[in-house]
Amino acid sequence: MTAWPIPEALSPSSTSTFQNCPLQFRFQNIQKLPQPPSVAAVKGNVVHRALELLFELEPAQRTEAAALAFAGTARTEFEPTYDITGLNLNEAQRDAFWKDCDSLMKSYLRMEDPTTVNVVDLELWVEAPVNNFGLRGYVDRIERDAEGSLIISDYKTGKAPREQDVDAKMQQLHMYAYMLREMRGEAPSKVSLMFVKDGIRHTRAVTEQTMKFVVTKTSALFKTISNACTTGNFPTKKSALCNFCSFKDWCPEFGGNPADAEVGAAVKYPRPAA
Repeated sequence: MTAWPIPEALSPSSTSTFQNCPLQFRFQNIQKLPQPPSVAAVKGNVVHRALELLFELEPAQRTEAAALAFAGTARTEFEPTYDITGLNLNEAQRDAFWKDCDSLMKSYLRMEDPTTVNVVDLELWVEAPVNNFGLRGYVDRIERDAEGSLIISDYKTGKAPREQDVDAKMQQLHMYAYMLREMRGEAPSKVSLMFVKDGIRHTRAVTEQTMKFVVTKTSALFKTISNACTTGNFPTKKSALCNFCSFKDWCPEFGGNPADAEVGAAVKYPRPAA
């Protein structure tokens, strides 16, 4: 088997990808093969952008009218990009897409009053070393609560998970909490997942135990990833998530050959001209 370069750093999302399917991780994070945009992901990006613009305002200015206006601003920014054109939506589908974005903004406004949020940072790049590798990524929002403690909030525009699956989803936020503490010397007291579509918020405390778990968990994952890169053995993990994977054509679970992926993905998903 072909050996692959060992990554110097991991992001919280890439650790999740590896746990879901090591071969998908290789295609996406090692080979960096092109993928088409997806409706769900682009919709999430549009809403994230609108909320970022909203929270750049002074608290008193964060009205419903402003929120919906920024949904329009985000639309203007995204419409000419490959994120939208690559979806190949017809007119009715495009109209439904933008209506969904507006609905998500309205749903967010039912979750919390943005004028009460004491924002510290938005879309903050964080990174920190963990033993012999690094963690890095972007945090959606950092705020202070009434007691002055930091809280990390992350927006999700997809369906909220079952209660028994929430803690697994929280692992990524605990990684961000670890990175923030290492960068700034102050640990958040809580991490919060905001499922905007369903109006559900899940919050967990950040403790020394959760920080230690981040180091233990990510170190074990990095060792497994390093071994996979060295041996070239990236096994598949078949699940319902396969229905949303861009690389099924080259997956052995579906009769494909991973060796054909680099050329095949470039042909099937040509990168747009700059």
